[in-house]
Amino acid sequence: MKENIYDVIIIGSGMSGLSAASILSQLGKKKVLVLERHFKIGGFTHTFKRKSEHGEYHWDVGLHYVGQMEEGTATRAMFDYVTQGNVRWNKMPDPYDVFIYPDFNFKIREKESNFKYDLINKFPHEEKSIEKYFVDLKKVSAWFGRYNFSLTLPLQARLISSVISSKGSNLALMTLKEYLDQNFSDVKLKALLASQWGDYGLPPSQSALAVHALIVSHYINGGFYPVGGSKEIADSIIPIVESYGGALFVNNFVKEIIIEKGKAVGVKVSEKKGNGFIDIEYYSEKIISTAGAYITYTQFVPKTNEPGFIDEVKNFKLGAAHVNLYLGLKENPAKLGIKGENYWIYNSYDHDQRFVSNDDLIEGKVNGVYISFPSMKDPEARNHTAEIITFTRYKPFEKWASEPWKNRGEEYQKLKEKISDALINFADDHLKGFKKLIDYKELSTPLSTVYFTGNPEGAIYGIPAAPERYKMKWIGPYTHVKNLYLSGADAFGHGIVGGLMGGAITAALVMKGIRGIPNVFKEAMKFQYKK
Repeated sequence: MKENIYDVIIIGSGMSGLSAASILSQLGKKKVLVLERHFKIGGFTHTFKRKSEHGEYHWDVGLHYVGQMEEGTATRAMFDYVTQGNVRWNKMPDPYDVFIYPDFNFKIREKESNFKYDLINKFPHEEKSIEKYFVDLKKVSAWFGRYNFSLTLPLQARLISSVISSKGSNLALMTLKEYLDQNFSDVKLKALLASQWGDYGLPPSQSALAVHALIVSHYINGGFYPVGGSKEIADSIIPIVESYGGALFVNNFVKEIIIEKGKAVGVKVSEKKGNGFIDIEYYSEKIISTAGAYITYTQFVPKTNEPGFIDEVKNFKLGAAHVNLYLGLKENPAKLGIKGENYWIYNSYDHDQRFVSNDDLIEGKVNGVYISFPSMKDPEARNHTAEIITFTRYKPFEKWASEPWKNRGEEYQKLKEKISDALINFADDHLKGFKKLIDYKELSTPLSTVYFTGNPEGAIYGIPAAPERYKMKWIGPYTHVKNLYLSGADAFGHGIVGGLMGGAITAALVMKGIRGIPNVFKEAMKFQYKK
């Protein structure tokens, strides 16, 4: 029985789970157990490979670029601390993002001054509004800082209403579309400013200005990519956790969080062994779920202990699902003039219409894509790769949900082939010669997201960043169950850095409550200075 007892159990091995596990091990000297349903550790920070006659290709499943990674920043310090400096970061080219529209292209250069100058140069008639835009981004970012601080307060002390009604909240919690329509008249400029909405998964009419401001600020000084791919993050953290007596188990499907007298004391799992499963129970003093609010409250917490806000969780509108086309390239994309920058390509200026009509994808029609070239961002990549991503709905794929992974039948394969060809042709229309570079292709659909993560309907961003999200009292690390915490996208922010910082803050709260947070960041900065 002793081998089934740990100081802390973490459900999920994505960025937040790994971050929390590393800090709890290093700073808290805790024996941590990480449980992962996938057959690989890492969540959306892992890589996979395929072979062809031209060689072996490697792709990331979730990490495409990371901002605010300059030396001396809090983000870089925390990444270095949780990985003990064993992940190297490569700077992306400048410009790092390119927006392509029907009759113009726009390249985002590093630094706010360059971005602002280029916008005014292209849209001189909107100069005053552009100046105001960057001022407003700072106001909203300040509001976001106050909001995130409120999440670290215990539920009894946390007065979300005071934060929501505080200075800047009306601005932060309007939709991006409302803001753009109120402040700009040029349709093309409004479309351009919203171009990165795929980084948080909601179009302008549905997303809060708060999350838009966060993303723009996050990448304002460019993007970085981990040398060797995102697997280097997990590969660096696993030995840290194990060195303190902890363990990270794959193929473990959590069935239930064990709750006794209102307190979380353990986890029931079903572990895959060969072609079957065995049931195991693990026990600990504290439990962190990074599986998301929906899964945690509707699947893991027993019905006898479900929270009073369960209907709010169940009925909160789900975010976007996506398809991801992984491509192996037989030649270097540099021959097309590509240097490793990302491409956001749209066939209209109406992002919301594109989102509403995304069932066109099932008919082989593409309205917009994001294209990334991971091999050009990684100096250690041996063969060239690309990824094409676009959003879709889960419904058209649902009828194959009960079929086994990699064996969903001929009709499903034909649909995947149609979508893959449509994505490739769309990319080739804008990046001439792209199609001729392709050696290998493989499409991931929302069914893959459900299978590997359990996310309902393949929603990749958890509780979406709509204005209503920031008014929900159940968003945050604390739960209604004693000793049960949340981390990840539904506890703090979206994306890799949201997971990193969320995991760090949850670990601090588990160890010492709100007083532990300064200690964690102090340790991270100390490690940075030692390098």
